[in-house]
Amino acid sequence: MSRRARPAPARIGWAVIAACAAVTSARVWPLRLLPLAIGARAVERRVLVAAYLVVALALATRRRGLAALAAVFAVVHLVSRVRSRGSRSPRPIREDSLRVRLVTANVLCTNPDVARLADDLVAEDADIVMVQEVTPEVLAVLRTSRLWSAYRHHRVAERPGYHGAATFSRFPVVAHEVLDVAGSPMLRTDLATPHGPLLAVNVHTVAPLTLGQARRWQRQMDGLAALARCADGAIVMAGDFNATGDHRPFRRMLRGRLRDAFDAVGRGSGATWPIGHRLLPPLLRLDHVVVSDDVEVGALSTATSVGSDHARLVAELGIRNRLRSKGQPSGPFSAV
Repeated sequence: MSRRARPAPARIGWAVIAACAAVTSARVWPLRLLPLAIGARAVERRVLVAAYLVVALALATRRRGLAALAAVFAVVHLVSRVRSRGSRSPRPIREDSLRVRLVTANVLCTNPDVARLADDLVAEDADIVMVQEVTPEVLAVLRTSRLWSAYRHHRVAERPGYHGAATFSRFPVVAHEVLDVAGSPMLRTDLATPHGPLLAVNVHTVAPLTLGQARRWQRQMDGLAALARCADGAIVMAGDFNATGDHRPFRRMLRGRLRDAFDAVGRGSGATWPIGHRLLPPLLRLDHVVVSDDVEVGALSTATSVGSDHARLVAELGIRNRLRSKGQPSGPFSAV
């Protein structure tokens, strides 16, 4: 006698379990080095959320085997959530720290509304604005915008395609250079704040869509971590990392003195991409504000950037007075 066909709820439950198994297999070496596995890791937590529903469904229909498997994936999801947030603690901005408002925005190099977006960035009233995907065409619009005139200090490294950048600052720029980070240009600016120097790196890594790009992407995370180890003083790295908090290279970058501002104060998923898509909601948190452990984080929020497929990030940071601790005068821009 043939077995009876499984009812629809059971079939749906087993299909969800199969999807959970597929995405978690992306953790296994050497599969995790493949672009498809990198993509699976990016959406793993969202897929694993469905395991809780399967547990409830299986218990209601008395399918113990399905419930047990679903519970395993629910635990995997719970542990990943705890691990990603449990090791970091909020560090509110102290009264004697310098408050710095920072905005990072991937403007999208084909954005037809760069001028409007520039106005929106000015309205954020930030001390530092970092923008990515600055092509010569985008730069031409920025030069005539309010953003350009609103900031006395700015440095630009325009490039055709996706890896141009511009940094706007209310603090003087002491030095700047375009870093070659595993084959991608990233704009570094050394800023003089009233509380000491601040190293700001405008980040845009490659998207790990091919095996070669995935290898470069991993080397870029290692390169940024190495830069932080060699630098002295406060650091902020902000931009499009093309990585989520679940990606091993990004997590490895945070093992030293760097931390993701979202880990300290973020709520919800913090997804920044894709924005404005007709069929997809924001799925991935690809954009980050990463700071050294001596930089305080008071708040982090997202905002829609007109014409771009990325949401921008707005961070409230605190810079401790390193000049006073070293016995130096703490007047405005005394580090210059």
